[in-house]
Amino acid sequence: MYKTLITPIFLMVLLQKFRLSVLALLVLVSTAKAQNTNIETVSKVDPIEFIQNYLPINTVAKPVLTVSDDVVKSRMISRTAKPKENFGEGMLNWVKDKYADVLEVLPNQISNVMLYRFIDEWYGVKYRMGGTSKKGIDCSAFVQTLYQYVFGFNLLRTAGMQFGESQYIKSISDLREGDLVFFRINTSRISHVGVYLKNNFFVHSASSKGVSIANLTNDYWHKYFAGGGRVLN
Repeated sequence: MYKTLITPIFLMVLLQKFRLSVLALLVLVSTAKAQNTNIETVSKVDPIEFIQNYLPINTVAKPVLTVSDDVVKSRMISRTAKPKENFGEGMLNWVKDKYADVLEVLPNQISNVMLYRFIDEWYGVKYRMGGTSKKGIDCSAFVQTLYQYVFGFNLLRTAGMQFGESQYIKSISDLREGDLVFFRINTSRISHVGVYLKNNFFVHSASSKGVSIANLTNDYWHKYFAGGGRVLN
């Protein structure tokens, strides 16, 4: 009985002490509930929607809406990303551009990319008589290695043997890419060999420059040219 009387009396004393009325207490409670209700009803922004609608997109060109079409064009957000080449496409175009410039032809005329990629990998390797590796290689070993890698064909080892196993071509104008070119340098026998490319150019391993590209119309090479050879499967 005493407990039931003490509790309401105690509460009234507290209210009088802090100068609060029951009405004020009810107002505070109702305000707190309203605030909690407002917090719960605030809509949350979806992160994906935020990125799509609010952050600038660098890879998509988006016109700024205005009254005039001319103004739209002038205020176009030009952030369209150029499509990137993959590694294979980049290498293909790089080889074509490089060797088209060397051979003085158009890039679309460089079709056997494997051939020119091989040349690029070996370019500058020094000449060494009897050599068969990138430490040094002679002319016939270079031609033999090129044919194995690019054309999948096994040639004989020496320039003379390669001359004997190929179909003879007399005129430079009849040469095609991949044909062999032979030379007799200060001798009656075949002493040097290379591979014809395009536009009178050929690749070989020369004693002076190693693996390099030369031109058949050059006075030196034209003087010693002995003919071409077409390898027949």
